[in-house]
Amino acid sequence: QLSTGKRRALKVMHPSLLPDEKSRARFVEEARVGSRIESEHVVEVLDAGIDASSGIPFLVMELLEGADLEAHLRQNGALPPAQVLDLMEQLAHGLGAAHAQGIIHRDLKPENLFLASSQRKGSARVLKILDFGIARVMAADRQVATVTTAIGSPLWMAPEQAQAGAKLRP
Repeated sequence: QLSTGKRRALKVMHPSLLPDEKSRARFVEEARVGSRIESEHVVEVLDAGIDASSGIPFLVMELLEGADLEAHLRQNGALPPAQVLDLMEQLAHGLGAAHAQGIIHRDLKPENLFLASSQRKGSARVLKILDFGIARVMAADRQVATVTTAIGSPLWMAPEQAQAGAKLRP
């Protein structure tokens, strides 16, 4: 970030996806949805827009140091129970904050859980939930969302996500 000198992460849409209206809409939605969630366990979206010269949508996010849970487990093996408990508490905090805003992630999987280096004393890492691009925002009156299309990673989906007409709830 030139104005502050702080390093940030930049996520851009691949140019081959630009003609796909649904992909563009999901990308834009990720910025809008992610910025509504107040939790240190959700990656912070700082800015979003469309580059004037290329027409490519972008997100500016906090830069995370570490690895996603999938890569960490592949490299290091299973975590000790105390670490699993700590990470699940962090995950519950992040999801609770999302659910309080009426947001259901819909693609929660190890690749979307990032183990970032922590700045907090006594804590080696902080869990960050990534990729709210296919999140479902429930209606303002807090009614449940309804599945119209199965979206997500099939091996990690809740069963109701694969059933047309099913009710999605936090």
